[in-house]
Amino acid sequence: MPVQKVTKVEVVKQALFLFKKQGYHRTSMSDLAVACGLLKGSFYHYFSSKDALMLEVLETVHQYFATRVFSIAYDETFPPRERLEKMIAKQIYVAASTEGGCLMGNMAIETALVTQEFLPKMREFFEEYLRALAHLYSSKFEPTIAQKLAEQAIVEYEGAWIMVKLTQNNQFLHDVHQHALERFDA
Repeated sequence: MPVQKVTKVEVVKQALFLFKKQGYHRTSMSDLAVACGLLKGSFYHYFSSKDALMLEVLETVHQYFATRVFSIAYDETFPPRERLEKMIAKQIYVAASTEGGCLMGNMAIETALVTQEFLPKMREFFEEYLRALAHLYSSKFEPTIAQKLAEQAIVEYEGAWIMVKLTQNNQFLHDVHQHALERFDA
């Protein structure tokens, strides 16, 4: 029996979990409705389409990371290396806390070539991620090198998630964390 009262926030949260686990294209509106305890027709009361819902999910994830993860890079109460360590650890923890890995990386791989509507949101997320890492590396390196180190960290992180999914071995994530710190210490 469907739940009578579900908030838009709860719908977005359930959609996030399903999109992370199953992917965007493999998640149907029926799947989403069931996960939220709604009848399929009732789901449209909250979102006009799956695309509209995905845009809201992407925005929600971006805002969460901006305020709770990327912001760590700018917290001057800790030294830069400690901020880098905390930011990457938090990022890994958040992505690994539910099945599916990094939602933004997953969606970029799955939808970037077929759903242009999502690209701006995903680009904004990765640009902010890159700025946060480059900010930390710039405390030790000149801007061009800091930018390259930040790019390398993101590439390794997203690649690590692919390997974790293929091998079920979380060591790849621990290695990414360690490599980012080693680059900082170089």
